[in-house]
Amino acid sequence: MPFTARTLIVIAIGGSLAIMANMLAYFIIGQINERLPEGERISYLRWGLGIRKKHRDLYPDSKLVYLFDLCGILVVICFPVLLWSMGILWGS
Repeated sequence: MPFTARTLIVIAIGGSLAIMANMLAYFIIGQINERLPEGERISYLRWGLGIRKKHRDLYPDSKLVYLFDLCGILVVICFPVLLWSMGILWGS
């Protein structure tokens, strides 16, 4: 089954959002590590969703966590849109 233009657009948007969420996570980790002592720093390769709470504690006015969450939500929304654009979901 060949990809249509709308399918390729949805794939590009979803991929871009996933990359943006990953870049935001690295930026959040970098800000957290600036304030933590050497022995308590978070690894860029092994991090979990605990960075959200720790970043909110250290930077209460920052909007980075909200942007990170928004990107994650939009990536999840892209999956059913992708299935719809491919004609798999809702019989398009």
